[in-house]
Amino acid sequence: MFDESFFGKEFPKRAREFSRDRGGLGVRLEFVTREGERLDVLELKSSGDGVRLVTRDERLVFLPYDEITHVDISLLRDHRVESFELPAGE
Repeated sequence: MFDESFFGKEFPKRAREFSRDRGGLGVRLEFVTREGERLDVLELKSSGDGVRLVTRDERLVFLPYDEITHVDISLLRDHRVESFELPAGE
C-alpha cells in the first residue's frame, strides 16, 4: 500500500540513489492505476489522501493512494526527453 510517507521520503531517496548509481541519468516515472491506465509523470506531490500528478501530456491528475497499483521508475538515456522532477532531499 502506498501512502504519503512513501512518496514524501522513501521514494525520492531511492529514486535519487537509483539515478546517481547509474551515472545521473534522467528519471522516468510511470504510475499504473487499478483500471490499467498508465500515467507518464513529470511532477508528483503527495498529500494525506493521495498524490497530485502532472503528466507528460500536460494533465493534472489526483490519485487516491488505493487507486495506485504499480509505480515504475526507469532511467532516460535520451536526454532530449524531459525527465521526472525529483522532490528536493531532506
